Amino acid sequence: MRLNFRMLLLSVFSVAAISPAMANDAAVVNVKTEVVRFDDLRLLSTVGAAVLYSRIERAADRACGGPSDNLQLAAQKRYRTCMDETVAKAVSDVNHPILNQFYESKRRNRANNPPAAVAKSR
Repeated sequence: MRLNFRMLLLSVFSVAAISPAMANDAAVVNVKTEVVRFDDLRLLSTVGAAVLYSRIERAADRACGGPSDNLQLAAQKRYRTCMDETVAKAVSDVNHPILNQFYESKRRNRANNPPAAVAKSR
């Protein structure tokens, strides 16, 4: 499979209610985008897939607002959901078998070993 399109555009839609007074108004929608270039990578092995996956994660982190220890639990959950959905969409958009396999192994590993903060809240 040859990839002609060697850039990936991550778009993150975040919906935020500004205040209870605005609850009856339409929600505010913020769209953040990040471009992930991978024209310098050869996706012939897990090494190339790992590098691209790392780039996707960093771009998703920037687009989702980055983690913070100071965030309340609800904000941490929104961040994690944003990250999960954005990375999944980006991997799906690239649609390369080696990247897909690498992504699935990362997902399984994270499901079996949840982060400490999540494990404590259960």
